[in-house]
Amino acid sequence: MNKISTLYVYELKKIAKRKIVWITGIIMLILCLFLGFSDLVSTSTYYGETAVSGYEAMKINKNNAKSFSGRVIDDTLLREMQVEYRNRENGEIINHSSPQGEQVSVFSGSYEDNENVFTGKYAPIHSYVQQIINDRDLTLDISSDELYATREKEISQSNTDQKLTEEENTYWASKELLIQKPFVYEYTDGWSNIWTYAYTVNYILFLFLAICLSSTFSIEHLRKTDAIILCSQYGKTRLYFAKILAGITFGITSAILFFGTTALSSIFVYGADGFHAALQIAFPMSSWAVSVGESILIFLLTFVAISVLYSSTIMVLSELLKNSVAVMAIPVGTMILTMMIDIPYQFRIASQIYDLLPTNLLVAWELWDNRLISVFGKYFTNYQIAPIAYLTLAILLAVVGKIIYQKHQIYAR
Repeated sequence: MNKISTLYVYELKKIAKRKIVWITGIIMLILCLFLGFSDLVSTSTYYGETAVSGYEAMKINKNNAKSFSGRVIDDTLLREMQVEYRNRENGEIINHSSPQGEQVSVFSGSYEDNENVFTGKYAPIHSYVQQIINDRDLTLDISSDELYATREKEISQSNTDQKLTEEENTYWASKELLIQKPFVYEYTDGWSNIWTYAYTVNYILFLFLAICLSSTFSIEHLRKTDAIILCSQYGKTRLYFAKILAGITFGITSAILFFGTTALSSIFVYGADGFHAALQIAFPMSSWAVSVGESILIFLLTFVAISVLYSSTIMVLSELLKNSVAVMAIPVGTMILTMMIDIPYQFRIASQIYDLLPTNLLVAWELWDNRLISVFGKYFTNYQIAPIAYLTLAILLAVVGKIIYQKHQIYAR
């Protein structure tokens, strides 16, 4: 055991001390940090001729949204929003204070021409309602009963499109009963935006690990030190496991760092409010009976499991191909391929398997993908089964890699 731990620490240091790891790692961390600030670099134009920065627009929207925190989304709140929007449709001008305390005119002209840049007090409620019904005219007349009925209808239609079975529909109907209605509004952007960044952070991790771990085994063949290593006392046994464990440790650490940087960036910009809010406040079409914060913890667990699979796959490819450039080309090709291809729901099995790929799973719309996986009569969501599947596959890859590693023969050079 002491021999393995010594080799493990040594291999971990070998990975961490490389200059390309530090250079690439700093760049990737900066990219993760930038995600939270990305929406602030643009200019948001108010109604009329007044224009403010993306930061000022965010502050106004944040203050407006927080003013409704704790309020039930019922007829009273909907009527207040509808009255304000009707006033704006009639051409009334209403002033609001900017973050600097200045009075800013936020409306001039027709509602139809300016609805996409509306930043009035009730904009967060208006935006939330439109996520459910996506109809401007109906938004100004809908009641709370109609709003929740529309949501149920849209979820039902989505389930039909996803080819859900009767058992799956029954499962989600039972989950809907656990969700408290009417919903209580909370400002959740600091946490829910992490799901918006998930796809990008996932690819950043994949690319980073491909760069840093692709030479774990191939460098031995490149430098022609493989003969010495494989003939040594622990060259074909403990060294392999030490390398695999070191690479997985590095992958997990990288995933936590990238997640933490992204989360801190988002929370710094948008605030930490809404951790305990119902997930339906951030993503109305989801039927998960969890809070926004719990969904983020699920994301983190899945992200860590993905990092283990990425690390194992890259290191096994490093031994199989014996060329770090070839190993790096595979993740790049995979990223391009998955961005270009989409399998429709009509091909239920193929589509679900494709969406379970680690490069595809971490996207916000998977939160309302209600296709389940049955195991011995028990149903599991994609996010429940994926970490187990990824870790199992990582173990199988490690075993295959060990066989390839031990069977490698040194020929005359």
